[in-house]
Amino acid sequence: MPLLKKSFNQLLKEAIDILLKVKNNINNDSDLTWVYYETPEQMRNEIDQYIAQLKNENTHSLDEMSAHFSPTAAYQEHSMSNNWSAEYLILAEKFDKIYEALKKHA
Repeated sequence: MPLLKKSFNQLLKEAIDILLKVKNNINNDSDLTWVYYETPEQMRNEIDQYIAQLKNENTHSLDEMSAHFSPTAAYQEHSMSNNWSAEYLILAEKFDKIYEALKKHA
């Protein structure tokens, strides 16, 4: 189903699923050399906050979330330093499309 035909709630669920996949790649041994987070827990906690907002249909941080998926931003840098960049590129492309569709719903 094309993204624009999906409901707002379907899009939120897909965004949450992507954030959960990113979070699942952040473990306690993650290399954070190229990201501004001090600990993996800090990174996971921020993702949890985004997920909680989306579950409450709050999209105020959507632009901030999108920024983390930008080239050379936190999620891509983490993926490259921790050997999951191929998966990240797929997730980032999906998130970008969902982000655009959510912005049109807003």
